Amino acid sequence: MARHERKSKKGAWLWIGIIACICVMLYAGAAIYTQTKEYAQGDQLYGSLQDAVVKQDAETGQISAEDAAAGRIDVAELRRISGGAVAWIYSEDTVIDYPVMQGTDNSYYLTHLYDGTDNKVGAIFLDYRNSADFSDKNSVLYGHHMKSGKMFASLEGYKDQDYYNGHPHLFLYTQGRTYRIDLFAGYVVDGTANDIEFNPDDEALQSFAAEAKSKSTFSSDVTVGAGDRIVTMVTCTYDFKNARYAVVGKLSEI
Repeated sequence: MARHERKSKKGAWLWIGIIACICVMLYAGAAIYTQTKEYAQGDQLYGSLQDAVVKQDAETGQISAEDAAAGRIDVAELRRISGGAVAWIYSEDTVIDYPVMQGTDNSYYLTHLYDGTDNKVGAIFLDYRNSADFSDKNSVLYGHHMKSGKMFASLEGYKDQDYYNGHPHLFLYTQGRTYRIDLFAGYVVDGTANDIEFNPDDEALQSFAAEAKSKSTFSSDVTVGAGDRIVTMVTCTYDFKNARYAVVGKLSEI
């Protein structure tokens, strides 16, 4: 009798273990499915937006080098489609080709696409404390480091000098203006720090640029002088807990 009870208990625990394993597998499978679905949804919506606002040659369907320098984006159409859009950011030969959003806080666009869809892919967005026209001395952009390589994941490439040599600048398109972001530094920072200065005086800005270059993962000949403005692009990195990788460039109108 006792032996029978022991066997019954062992059998019960075995089934409990099997059921627990099945539950874990189902949960993991559901999480992977949800993530894959969100990635696909994000790709589809951002792809549709690119089709609507990126100017292309009618015959070749390609983007000319001239358009990459100026007038590549129909910003008026972008803002008609998405009222929260303030600009468009583009990096040649990378996946960075996205609208720049701005919300009333720095949380909303972590989990929402440009059209307001709830999606963990999120959006590239300008700090809510910045001026929407990029007139501040330091405009700060944020974007996820997606496992799929999308959004701001490719910024991680600037930890390598060769990558910088091949991608020394990005382009920023705003209403009526086109800018080149000439990169001068990339460095790892503590994401819990909250000491961003959006409008430092010229001396403080040049001091910040010098310090950033001293910590940079790549070398650049770009200099920051009096009257210059910069753009700081921030994404997650995994050097330590709450680490962020910041890539900084000088804003030059073209």
